[in-house]
Amino acid sequence: TPAGDFAIAGLVRTDPQIGEAFTLLTVPPGPDITPYHNRQIALLGPSDWRDWLTGSASSMQLLQPSRAGELRVGSA
Repeated sequence: TPAGDFAIAGLVRTDPQIGEAFTLLTVPPGPDITPYHNRQIALLGPSDWRDWLTGSASSMQLLQPSRAGELRVGSA
């Protein structure tokens, strides 16, 4: 979200043999990313955090490309 909070969707697995492992999920690119890459990190807005963590919404519903204008390229 522009100038807002977001989280990156991921999965964590704990295995007694290897310890903790994680992966960050990707989705098809939204319009802001398409000129640069064919995938983008799956971003979740604050209203989706609880649904992601509890599994109360489907991943197909939550894991969507960002909408046009949500991401901006800038410099500090």
